[in-house]
Amino acid sequence: MARAREPALSITAWQVIQSMRDGVVITDPHGAIMAANDAFCGVTGYVRDELIGKNPRILHSGKHDKAFFRRMWSDIRRAGCWQGEIWNRRKGGAVYLEWLTISAITDAWGHTRCYIGISRDITSPKLNEERLTHLAQYDPLTSLPNRRLFHERLRRALAGRPARDQLSVLFLDLDYFKDVNDRWGHAAGDAFLMAVAARLRGCVRRTDVVARWAGDEFAILLNPVSGLNDAARVARKILGVMRRPFTLRGRRIRTSVSIGGCMIEGRTTPERLLARADRAMYAVKKLGRNDLRFWSRAVSLRRKPEGTRRTP
Repeated sequence: MARAREPALSITAWQVIQSMRDGVVITDPHGAIMAANDAFCGVTGYVRDELIGKNPRILHSGKHDKAFFRRMWSDIRRAGCWQGEIWNRRKGGAVYLEWLTISAITDAWGHTRCYIGISRDITSPKLNEERLTHLAQYDPLTSLPNRRLFHERLRRALAGRPARDQLSVLFLDLDYFKDVNDRWGHAAGDAFLMAVAARLRGCVRRTDVVARWAGDEFAILLNPVSGLNDAARVARKILGVMRRPFTLRGRRIRTSVSIGGCMIEGRTTPERLLARADRAMYAVKKLGRNDLRFWSRAVSLRRKPEGTRRTP
């Protein structure tokens, strides 16, 4: 059986490699592993004798296609080096992310003598980075996009919108949500908000965005819509779905929502759309709740005369 240490390495060179915290693996020009330090074995889960003579392909995770590896080896042949993030698989089957540098070692005539790979497991830092990004962009209770992410997606939708496409913003406020907290406590209120979020997601398409705006307020971006009637149809669907009782921890909770909407009109800004939808929603609250209204220049916070009918 081949020795774990490449015979051409000096004792000093091997001691240096062994002392490194990064994983180091050395292959011959054909890709057969000749040496690997303890750090490499620790990350991959293989003992040294299991690695010697094998190709590093035993670590492939399946997350990268053939084109990824063609580009990698093209860079190595052209520049003598490649570095980047790569997903590999440990002996036990767990997938991990590493930062890998592969260098070709050549002789005086330019012939490749071996390849040296130096790797560092960055799974935990990457997960922490993704976790922080998620916390910055998503509501921790409902896992819906938060106000900041909704605003950014609305901005992108407006910037990339073909001239013929329309979109609509809906603002929703739960009616009498405070009663749920006061009667059953904040834990029940949180569970209720999560159930509301699930129902709202079920009312829209993948291209739409449902966000928790603040407290018991939600925002929805309908993108695209064919016009006011299309947006109003979705809003009425939400009204009907939210009127159905919720069953939480053995309790039946009834609620409703007040919905304000705004259609895009020519060139506009996210701030203008959001402000108009917000005003329309508060008009509904003033007029008795449990209804919907789309912004128009006639929308105001004055109560309508008795007997008049609310229409979107």
